[in-house]
Amino acid sequence: MQLAGVHVYSSLTRPAISAVIPSYRRYNEVVRATRSVLAQTLAPLEVIVVNDGPDGRKARLLAELGDERIRFLEAVRRGSASATRNHGIRYARGDWVALLDDDDVWLPGKLEAQFSTLEGSGHTEAILAGQERVHLSNGRTHLRPPGADGEPVAAVKMLFGGRGVHTSALLAPTSAFRRYPFNEDAERHEDWEWLLQAGRELPVIVAPDVVCERWMRPGEGLSRPGGFDYTWNWYLRNRALIDTHSRVRLICGPLTRKAAFDRTPSALLRLLPELRRNEGLSPSNIVRISVPWLISSKLREFARNRLTRDTQQ
Repeated sequence: MQLAGVHVYSSLTRPAISAVIPSYRRYNEVVRATRSVLAQTLAPLEVIVVNDGPDGRKARLLAELGDERIRFLEAVRRGSASATRNHGIRYARGDWVALLDDDDVWLPGKLEAQFSTLEGSGHTEAILAGQERVHLSNGRTHLRPPGADGEPVAAVKMLFGGRGVHTSALLAPTSAFRRYPFNEDAERHEDWEWLLQAGRELPVIVAPDVVCERWMRPGEGLSRPGGFDYTWNWYLRNRALIDTHSRVRLICGPLTRKAAFDRTPSALLRLLPELRRNEGLSPSNIVRISVPWLISSKLREFARNRLTRDTQQ
């Protein structure tokens, strides 16, 4: 399906891009994030920093950057990154919206790499992403998603195929964000939900380039641990958008890990029948479901870190 009014990057035209940065507090971080957008080799039309509530101090700090492309908006205080993000998207003037969390940064060639990959794909529009360099609290780094090749892939495969994408790497037609706003009532997984919905119309293309950087705080992971009941109910609501193979991966992966973290063995009474219904009750999947209950999350993290270190040496 074509989304009307989208201009594509090529040697003859430059896309009109609105960068949207939802923010709350984080003064030094949001200035750093904004500078990284202003430094892009493919210049954006505007940088919309939208704050969750009024903040005169932040307005002054951004004004001191002296760039007329910066627009500072103050949304009604909601305590919701999705509501703040949606507010900024409503005011975007570009044909494309690129998202950035206020504590992350883009590398200078981020936008150019993504549009160059789009141009080489043969598609005129897509959900664009790229690799992020994740700085772990133990000083190590790794790239996510691994093995990006610039080939179009279904959003559901990207989400639950062992790769995933970070919000700060996302770039898509403005019309896609407006057609499918982020769920403002969601406690978590609003990015999953958006990708599943928008991904019904657009493929995901991940540029084989590092486009952004993220720093993890001590005790912080790539996703929040626990919350099995919430994620299970989210799965039931969105199951129709997920193919059978991806359902199995979600059951054996995030859902099982959350149940084990919550120490809720009764969750297996829901997971195993659902696995059977999706033809995933194989010996290998039984092992995958068993591991989080037998090996603690800290020990699994230690093993992953050792594996990452060994592969990087």
